[in-house]
This record gives sequence, C-alpha cells and structure tokens, in this order.
Amino acid sequence: MTLILRQILEHPLVRRAQPSVLSGHDHLDHTVRWVHTADLYDIAPLLRGDEMLFTNGVGLLGVDENARRLYVRRLAESGVAGLCFEVGRTFAEVPEEMVDEAVDVGLPIIELQPALRFTEVAEAVNSELIDRSVARLRHADEISRALSEALARGASLTELVEQVAAALGSWACLSDYAGRTVVASGDPRPEDDEPSSEAPVLVEGTAWGRLTAGTAGVPAQLIDAVMDRAPTVLGLCLIREQKDVAGGLRAQQVLLHHLVTNEPTNRSMLEARLRAASVATSDHQYACIAVDPVRVESAAHLVDVIVRRVGHGVFGLVDGVLCGVLAGPDDNAAQRLAHVVRGTALEKLWTQSRLCAVVSRTVRDVAELPRAMSETRATLQLGQDLHINDAVVSVQALALERYLAAHGSPESTRQFVEEQIGVLAKADSARNSQLSHTLEVFVGCGGSKAESAKRLHVRRQSLYYRLDQIAKLLDVDMDDPKQLSTLTVAITASRLVDAGK
Repeated sequence: MTLILRQILEHPLVRRAQPSVLSGHDHLDHTVRWVHTADLYDIAPLLRGDEMLFTNGVGLLGVDENARRLYVRRLAESGVAGLCFEVGRTFAEVPEEMVDEAVDVGLPIIELQPALRFTEVAEAVNSELIDRSVARLRHADEISRALSEALARGASLTELVEQVAAALGSWACLSDYAGRTVVASGDPRPEDDEPSSEAPVLVEGTAWGRLTAGTAGVPAQLIDAVMDRAPTVLGLCLIREQKDVAGGLRAQQVLLHHLVTNEPTNRSMLEARLRAASVATSDHQYACIAVDPVRVESAAHLVDVIVRRVGHGVFGLVDGVLCGVLAGPDDNAAQRLAHVVRGTALEKLWTQSRLCAVVSRTVRDVAELPRAMSETRATLQLGQDLHINDAVVSVQALALERYLAAHGSPESTRQFVEEQIGVLAKADSARNSQLSHTLEVFVGCGGSKAESAKRLHVRRQSLYYRLDQIAKLLDVDMDDPKQLSTLTVAITASRLVDAGK
C-alpha cells in the first residue's frame, strides 16, 4: 500500500510543524510516491508526479507575484501531490497570490511552522514508502512465482483459482464479462456486508473477465499483491485451456483499433465487428473512454468499475492507451451514458490534479462510434499537451482546441494570437501587470464580471480598471459578444502556441 497526503500530514514529525492546509482540501487523498525537499524555482520539470514537495521558499525570493503564481501552476501541471511551505524564515506567511493560484488549480498548499528538519522528514517518510513498496513487491513476487510455477507444471484454471483462494485464506471466483462463473473456489456468495476485491483479467491486453475474492481479515498488502499478479497468470492459462478465447478477444482488439483509427468502412462491416466483440448494435446508447495507464495506477480496474456501473463494455490497450466502448440500454428512463461514465470516472480520479481520462459524447447511432472514439483518444493527447488540470474531461470541453490543432498551421495560429492579443503580453512584461491572465479568466467566465472578480480574487473596481486597459490596448468592445468570441478563440489558440514551444 502507498501513503496518501493526509497520512503524511498526520506523521508525528510533520505534526511538530503544526501543518495548516491553505488550499486543495479536496485533494488530501492524493497518493504520494516520494517526498522531495527543494528550493529551486524551476523544480517542476524535474518532477515526475505524485511527489510531496517541502520548501522554505528561498527560491521564491526576488521573483514577482506573476512568477510565484506560475511556480504554483507548473507544480500542479507536473502532478505534484502537495506543497509544504515553511514560513518564518524567508516568508512570514505563504504569499497570498500563491494560495489564490493553488485554489484555482486544485493544488494543496500546507503552511508549516519553522520546527522541522526537512531531511529528517524526507528520510522517515521515504523509508516508510520504501518499506511498504518492498513488502508489496515481496508478496507480489511470492504470489507470481507460485502461480507461474503451477502454470508451468500444467496446473488447470481450477487449480490456479484454488491457489489464489488458499493464498488469501478466503474464496475466489473467476467470471467472464457476461457474468458467467467459469471457476469458483470456496463460497463465492458472500453476505452483503462481506468485503471483497475485484480485478479485471486481460488476455493479450484486452479485457476478458474478472477475478473476485473475499478479503475479510486479509492484510491489504497481500490483497493488492494477489489482485495485481494473479490476473496475468490466469490470462495465460485461459489461452492454453480455452482455444476460442484468443480468437474472441482478437475480435475486440480489431474493433477497438478500427474505432481509434477511424478507418473508413461501411455500416454493415462495423456492425459485424461490434457483434463479433459482443457489443449490441441496436436499442443501446454508447460512450467511449480513453485512459492514460501511466497516470492511473490501474487503468483497467477503473474501466472495469465503469463497465459494472453501466452494464456492458469492451476495452483494451491500443498504442499504449486504454480505450473502451461502453454500452447501456437506451430508453426514456436511462441517463445519458456519457454523463454516467464521466461521473463514475471522476468518483475514482477526483484526487488527481492532471488529465487522466477523456469521455466522448453519448452516441446512439453505431455509425458515429469510430469518430467518437478517435476524437476521445486525440483529446486525451491534446489535453495532456496543454497541461489540463482536470482529471476527467469530455471531448466537448476541448472541442475548439481540437479544431484549431487539426486545421490551423502553427505559424498561422501564432500570427493570429499575436494580432489579437499579443500586445497584452508585451504590456504585462513592461508593466508587471496581469492583463493576459485577466482576459483568460474573463472569457473563461463567459464575460461575467462578478464571477471573474471572484476567481481573480480582486475587487470589482480593480477588474473594471483592468478590462478598461485591455479594451484600450486591443481596441475592442468588451461588451460585444462577437468580439468577445474572437478573444476567446485567441486565448484558446495561445494555449496551443504555448504548448508547442
């Protein structure tokens, strides 16, 4: 098991510094992979994500307010779990603009009193992280070795499932995605309140079914190890015992690859591929999802949870990204499927502060699935290039960005940005102002001055002054919807230009 941010803040050594959470209260369950201590201003590019960063702010001395906001934004974009900021030596308190920015991007900032030796905290927490990781790996290696040896000796699927149950001291059940029990050991009919754990079983990267096991009284590290390693061995045994398994799953993989690449085909061929993959072709609504398996610890488990929620689906790895098609009944009582898929994904990924998954719009005509899936996959890549901080987004959220990226040359896009709003960046640099950021927030709020002032944490009079400056510099009417739409496109295009640098 790993540690989460909340647990580290409760560590006895950290408690000495009276930690006070200033922002990101909803992200305290973020997994922490490592603890770093660094005072470099440009530390973000050196981080891999899920770190907890301790600093006393030395690297932030001598930089202006905009630079400190950028520091926070870049940490959030890198996927840092939290920033612990010691006050009393370099800063009397965490700069207000840093907290404001952290609130906007969902980054936890924790204020610490000057009572810590950072190296001592890092050594203690990282040692615990290593111990947990070693224990998990030891369990995983033992389970994997035992199951692999049994597989090599010719053990049957039944014998392997029995071995899984014995390792846990509980029951275990292997079922396919139609819900049919293939093998069971012990009593796979637990009481309603009896805890259990599930893990998807993939064969050659494509989902086949689930392994479910009882977990009452079983150490968490052992459960994690078994559910991590056992499905792989069971998948290999399935290929050996059930000759038709690989063929059936190849049909799913062919379908997913066809959808992701948006290959031209006629409707009858598409419906035939859907039926071969056991996906209904009528009276259903559909949604596509693309998940980055690098940023999500168990992407297959996430999509498996969604499949259970909506009714049916197929998923598998396509060019390193986990792609899935979900299907649910299409009737008057049913919610829009994409809404359910997106909500379920958010329930599981809400602690993440960088883009992990993209969900398509709801599709009711199977002929639209190839475009929906290819858009979903492309939006995930584009959103990550743009450093989107939301864990899960819909394709519609980045529709304009996707259109500009697909149909505008980099040079023409850069020229458009320069013509429309380039003067603001020059003014900000010369006057140390925040006109570009103010305009970005203003168009993001749909031209609402009240909401813009709230998000910028300024009084309305200050916002009105900034908007007046912007209007004069750009020679535009900020109350004209058409001109505001043009500025919205320019701001969106500027993000593409920045991402291409």
